[in-house]
Amino acid sequence: MIERELDIATQDGAMNTYTVRPDDGGPLPVVLMLMDAPGVREGLKEICRRIAQSGYYVILPNLYYRTIRDFVCGPTKDHPEADANRKRMFDYVASISNAKVSADVGVILDKLPSMPDARDGKIGVVGYCMSGAFVTHAAATHPDRIACFASYYGTRLMTDKPDSPHLRLNDIVGEGYYAFAEHDTYVPLSDVAKFEKLLASAPFPSRVETEMGTHHGYAFTDRGFLNDPAREKHFERMLALYRRHLG
Repeated sequence: MIERELDIATQDGAMNTYTVRPDDGGPLPVVLMLMDAPGVREGLKEICRRIAQSGYYVILPNLYYRTIRDFVCGPTKDHPEADANRKRMFDYVASISNAKVSADVGVILDKLPSMPDARDGKIGVVGYCMSGAFVTHAAATHPDRIACFASYYGTRLMTDKPDSPHLRLNDIVGEGYYAFAEHDTYVPLSDVAKFEKLLASAPFPSRVETEMGTHHGYAFTDRGFLNDPAREKHFERMLALYRRHLG
């Protein structure tokens, strides 16, 4: 694996970004990963490496770059600093928005032609937790450049705000895959059912699956709810999506 750190200039500052690709070949089809709320960390980089092993150039930006360059949330349960850690994390979450992240995705898309590791053409995207909303909104904002996207235990997909991702479903072209956990206080199964009904009437191809027996964060090795079979299935579904659309 070839791993690099680079800064991507936006109108709001320098977006520090992790990239990884296989040792051989290239240029390669691009997969953009959008992080979950606890920040860019080794657990996410593990997933990036696994995707890259299948022949992709994977890009993982720090979405909090406007306020902090490096952030990894500490324990958020069963720890003396859990409450303080949660507050700090959610303060950073509040500092970004669907529009800001979609703009950041646009900057990355515009930069790809100057990146020698990146193959021309549409890209794949994946997001976890808070970034389920971001990948959906980005797919609607950049339909001509995002071939497919995956969301895992995505939150805030349906809100009462005017920028709610569910209001943009008719703007999406690329195939979408949504996976949810059975036990998720952020996304109860009743919300999953409502969202699945909306997807059924949306114009783009999509698939929804709920992983029974799992909790929010089941694909992560570092957040306390790892479910190995569900993690492996998450790679299987994601990589099959990319093979269909990116090669």
